[in-house]
Amino acid sequence: MTDLWGNTQSPPTPYWLPEYAPGETAWEPMKGFPVKIPSGQQWARTPSSQRGGLQSYINRYAGTVPGMVASYLDMIDRMMMMWPKNAPSRAGRWAPIRQ
Repeated sequence: MTDLWGNTQSPPTPYWLPEYAPGETAWEPMKGFPVKIPSGQQWARTPSSQRGGLQSYINRYAGTVPGMVASYLDMIDRMMMMWPKNAPSRAGRWAPIRQ
C-alpha cells in the first residue's frame, strides 16, 4: 500500500497491537492480519489512544485481508452482539433474617 506521501513501507507495529491482531509482531512493519474482536471488558479498559490506533489499523487493511472486519463500526457491532441480551437482575436489598 502507498500512503499520502508515496511511502510503500508499513509503519512499525505498536507494542499493544498484537493483543488485537495476533499475527503482528511488535516493532516490526505491519503486515495486516485479521483483528480479534475484543470482549466488552477488554474494550472498557482499552485507552482511547489505542482505540484510535486500532481504528486506523482496521481502516488501512479493511477489504485487503481475508477475515478482516469490513470497518471499525463492524467490529463494534460484532462486539455488541457478544454482550448479554438481558442484564442479570440485581439482588434485592440485603437484610438479616428475622426469627
